[in-house]
Amino acid sequence: MVTTTAAALLTTAAGTAGAFLRAWLRSRVQCRQAREASRRDHVRCLPPGSRIVDLGERGVIVEVGGRAASAGRPADDCE
Repeated sequence: MVTTTAAALLTTAAGTAGAFLRAWLRSRVQCRQAREASRRDHVRCLPPGSRIVDLGERGVIVEVGGRAASAGRPADDCE
């Protein structure tokens, strides 16, 4: 009786911990995907000659180039 109760308790605890771990990992992945989508949108709108240094979790350094050439510029929705 005691071993059955202990096994049930351990199974429940392991299942609960697994559910919390899954939710935490899912939130981390969604946050990272949102950050990458935001960076991708910003990079797409930069003028030619710009440079980007991705620092990972610490951010991004962007050096904006000149707007001399209009050929190859993205659509007007970036303005």
